[in-house]
Amino acid sequence: MAKRRSRLEDDEDDDNSGCEAGDVPASAHAWGREPWPGKLQAILDALEIDALDDGSRLYLQRQLHIGSLFDQDRTGHLVMTLRCITESEGNDGALTERYIRAVSGAIGPYADRGLALIEAFDQISLVGIFEQMRALEYFYEKEATDALERILRHKLRRALDPTAPEPAPPPTKQERLAAAKARAAAARLATVERNIDLGRRMAALRDLTPCNKKFGRLRAQQFDFPQRESAEMLRVARMYGERPEFYRITTWPVLVELSGAIPDSCRLAFERRIQSGEAVKANEIAAARRAAAT
Repeated sequence: MAKRRSRLEDDEDDDNSGCEAGDVPASAHAWGREPWPGKLQAILDALEIDALDDGSRLYLQRQLHIGSLFDQDRTGHLVMTLRCITESEGNDGALTERYIRAVSGAIGPYADRGLALIEAFDQISLVGIFEQMRALEYFYEKEATDALERILRHKLRRALDPTAPEPAPPPTKQERLAAAKARAAAARLATVERNIDLGRRMAALRDLTPCNKKFGRLRAQQFDFPQRESAEMLRVARMYGERPEFYRITTWPVLVELSGAIPDSCRLAFERRIQSGEAVKANEIAAARRAAAT
């Protein structure tokens, strides 16, 4: 008895049929086989389009096939794509794959505008735009269709939605760096303000609890931080908690070092430098503190 071939084996044969050297035949793709050529031909007949290159046919058939995978009928989109080219003035020579792809990608947001969309292409010379792009060496060959599509999107937006704002240009390197610094500064300030607020609450608890043992127990119950971090928060809050004009312009490690065991004259010198806008680091203060201790 002959062994029945599985559907998987049939699919593998279909997939492997295009692996030989040379051009891949259209029939190797699902959209190259019926019913898609017939469906496209019906559209072309209705629009009285007699000649269409093979690349354009495969692209349009693929659009119909992909739509079917998502239960979508893309016939209307294809009809509008072809009408924008064939029924607009001056675009007689643009019925090729490059222009069809670009127009198809650009008209999406305006597909419901009907005749107004087609009339917008009266002011758009597809071949002329492409020749200008070529003369300006605006693109690599592989980028030609995408570049043309972007240009068409801008032109259609100005023609059909003139009140829409122009898309913002991408940020420059300097703007990206400035934005990154702003985010870092905001995160730094949030950390400082959170820790000082916790320190204030610990200080209030400490003032109400003179007994060290009882305070330690209550602190552990109410604040989920190690003892060292809690002591730093409390110390910074007592020294700088009422000086937002100062703690808002520096970092938490700097505040921890400044509130530690450091001579007043040394601390004041560092505070003056920070207030003048100088970038003082915590390790610099720590080194000065160790030097003063020796």
